[in-house]
Parts: sequence; C-alpha cells; structure tokens
Amino acid sequence: MRKFLFGALVAMTTLSAQAQTADPVVMTINGKQVTRGEFEYSFRKNGSVEGAVEKKTVKEYVPMFINYKLKVEAAEAARLDTLSSFKKEFLTYRDMQLTPYMVDSAYIDSVAHVVFENTLKQTGGKDLIRPAHILIRVPQSAKDAEVAKAKALADSLCALIAGGADFADLAQRFSNEPGTARNGGLLPLIGPGALPKEYEEVVYALQVGETAKAPVKTEYGFFIIKLTERRPFKNFADWKEEIYEILKKQNIEEISAEAKIKKMVEASNGRLTRETVLDSVMNAHIEGNPSLRWLIQEYHDGLLLYEISKRDVWDVAAADSVGQEKWYKAHKKQYAWTEPRFKGYVIHAMNEDQLKKVTKLLKKAKDESWRDIVKEEFNKDTVRVSVSGPYLCKKGENSYVDHYVFGVDKPVKPYRRFKVSGVVGKKLKQPKSYRDVKAVLLPDFQSEKEKQWVEGLRQRFPFSVNEAEIDKIKD
Repeated sequence: MRKFLFGALVAMTTLSAQAQTADPVVMTINGKQVTRGEFEYSFRKNGSVEGAVEKKTVKEYVPMFINYKLKVEAAEAARLDTLSSFKKEFLTYRDMQLTPYMVDSAYIDSVAHVVFENTLKQTGGKDLIRPAHILIRVPQSAKDAEVAKAKALADSLCALIAGGADFADLAQRFSNEPGTARNGGLLPLIGPGALPKEYEEVVYALQVGETAKAPVKTEYGFFIIKLTERRPFKNFADWKEEIYEILKKQNIEEISAEAKIKKMVEASNGRLTRETVLDSVMNAHIEGNPSLRWLIQEYHDGLLLYEISKRDVWDVAAADSVGQEKWYKAHKKQYAWTEPRFKGYVIHAMNEDQLKKVTKLLKKAKDESWRDIVKEEFNKDTVRVSVSGPYLCKKGENSYVDHYVFGVDKPVKPYRRFKVSGVVGKKLKQPKSYRDVKAVLLPDFQSEKEKQWVEGLRQRFPFSVNEAEIDKIKD
C-alpha cells in the first residue's frame, strides 16, 4: 500500500500481523494474508444474509471473496488508492466511524444548559403547553356575511364538543389548517409568544383537558381551542433528556466530536492535524473491536473495487460498439422480442401544417441536426412544436404510440396546449441491431468482460487457500 494508506490504515495492518496467532490465516492473496476474522466477517455480512438474492455456502463464497480481493490488488497496482478523490471519500467515511469515540459529553451538557437557560428566558417563567385547535379560516378581506357564516360554524362546533363530540374527529373534518388537522388539531409543545395574542390569553387560562367555551377570533379566523398538556419549565433536570434528544437530532454528537478534535489540534502547536488525531483514535479502539477494523477495510476495498471495475470493465465495455455488435450476433435468440416495438418519435403541434412539415423533416433526417431546425423554424419565439423520443416501446407503454402505431381504438388526449399529434418511425418485429436491445444487452456484455478480466487477474496475482481452516467455518 502507498504511504497514505499506511497513515490511514496502520492499525489494521499492524494488528492483523499481531493477531495471526489468535486469528488464523485462511488464504494469502498476492503475498497478503487474510485472517479467518476478516473472511468470516465478510461472509456473514455478504454471503449468508437471510433473504439474500443468492445465499452462499462458505465453499461457494471462497472464490467470490478471492475475486473481490484480486480486484482490490489490481486497483492498488494501478495506484487508484493515491487519487485525491479516493482519499477524500475514504477518509470521510472512516472518520464517520471514528467520531463517535470522540463525542464530548461535557460539551453536549454545556450546550444543553445554554438551550435550557435561553428557553427559560423566552418563557418568562410560564409553563410550556400543548394545545389542539380547529381553525375556521376567515380571509382578512371577508365581508360581514362571510364572517358571520364562519362564526356560526365555529359556534356549532363548540356546542358539539360541549355535548361530548370528539375534538380530534371534528378537527380532522372541519379544520382549515391541514397540517394540524391530520393530527386531530394537535400542536407541538410550545411556549409563550408562539401564538396570536388573543389565542394565547385564552389557552393559558384553560385547565388540561378543557376546551374553551367560545371560539377565539384572530386575524386568521376563528379558533376552537383545547389544552392537552401543561408542563412547568423551571428545572433543568426535568427537561435534560428531552433537550438531549432534540440536540441529537441536530447532530450535537458529531459537532462535539469535531470541537474536541479542533481543540486538540490547536493545543498541539502544529504537531497534530485532524487526520493524525483520528489515526490515534483508530489505533486506540481498533484492537478490541475487529468489526470496526473490518468495516473500515471493507469500505476502503469497496471504493477501490468500484473504481477499478468502472475503469477497466464497465466503461470499456460500454464504449465497445464493435464488441457489443459481435455479442448480439452471437446471442440473437437471447434478445428476441415476443411482440413488436415502435422505434421513432412522437410529435405534437399547434396545427396540421406544422405536424406535416416536422414529420417530413424527421423522415429525411440522418442525424440529430433536425433538432436545431425545429428550434429555429418552429420554436424560436414560442413553442409551437414538441418532439419527444426516440422511443423504443411496445404496446401499452405510450398512449400515442398505441393509438397511431398499434391501432388501439382509444382516443388520445391533446398534449398540453397542442392541437394535433402524430408519430414518425417504424414498427419492428425484431431488433435490427444491438442498439435496439442495448439496455438489456449491455449488462450481459459487461458481465462477460468482467469474467474475462477476473480470469486475467487470477493469472496475474498469486493466491492460495488454507482449506483446513476454511473447513472449520460453519455455513
């Protein structure tokens, strides 16, 4: 590995060597030993997961794991681990796993106290309350008759509640405030100043469980108000857990860890950096936590595997049109259609003349230059023509194609403000070239190229398996 990885993964390398007596070697790949712990971690996580698409036995998983490690070796040989993009992404993930070990409870406690004191000032000694309400909205421009109608409804709802009707049910049915209506009119726990003055005066005078006898008129309309909860806000101990939970949702643990790291770096007078601090954290915690070691190693290897596969297989295969054509010709039956497809465009226009002209243009077109012509001649000042596609679709996938190509006897609706529609293209019984089935062909072609690539890696890098140790691992 490069110098960078010795800095980032020194604990894994060192501890792996130290632990070999306790953690036997199950295979060696290009001179690097893989312990039973690492292999079994990977197998339990990826090979034997309940509900996996294809659950593997230990014996079946061995060649898959070897191939995985060989790809990582190829990536390191290509020095992909020295790329700045790789370093940045890997360290970002690694640090996410390590920051929980730097959480500063004293920092969090101090922030929680500040939150409590600020809230205490804002409440002015008043309780926190949780109201529920039904809003009968009245526009500010409403005429007297409209206001009277809204008040009559609010009064009738108050009467129903007084007679025993369910407040939450009425809120869901009649409240003009959808956000609270869905929850039966219930608001979150709030303090003074969060509500209109008229509303607040009434709700603070209620007892828990009590509903105001009359609707309250505000600038928004009429509120029918119920008090569901009241809690004094005086003692930090009574609110500590809830404040902590709120802070956790705001990532206070990560913030405290970053503050602690920053403090250590500043106190070192240049001797430490953020990464050297986290290297030390990893060294301190990784020995007694092999799962952490393998998790970080797995992400490191996974990033490299993706980069080398993309560079040496997926992108190469995707750009190999000659190879795709040969693959198609050799496997034509595999990509045969059971029903015809339409290959072409759907056109929408403001009138028949425009539709005919664009249809003629598309029929003669040999490249994508028609798009510029349509833009210049038809859509320069305003959009008069819309061309979508190219499509390759079967019956049932596009209503316009169904109507104009497959003869579905069902009228099509005008597209937006356009008046007429049509299609340009051909109905194909079977694919004419690999391009017509590329969406399903390319993954197969890439898979074949990957098999060939892996066979080459197996020749390029030496490996061996300790079958006796593998046999000791249970499926």
